[in-house]
Amino acid sequence: MAEKAGDVGHSYAKLVAEFAESVQLSNLVLTHFSPRYQLNPHATPSIEDIRKEAQSAYSGSLYLARDFCEYSLDKAGHFSEVARE
Repeated sequence: MAEKAGDVGHSYAKLVAEFAESVQLSNLVLTHFSPRYQLNPHATPSIEDIRKEAQSAYSGSLYLARDFCEYSLDKAGHFSEVARE
């Protein structure tokens, strides 16, 4: 899938994670997942596969964003989900 992603100009988890690691980012938030990746971690392919792929190349704090959620990154670098009212 990585080869196909590159052919159409898309990135993939390990590529992004390697870049984030190389520039020593403290936080990495991955977004925009293909619908073929299931939320169920026991399904194949799953969002958990993306997490594992990224974690294999990145040692910082890794987050997988969820649709319609809002997140905050404060000046100290603390990442959190914004609570909805």
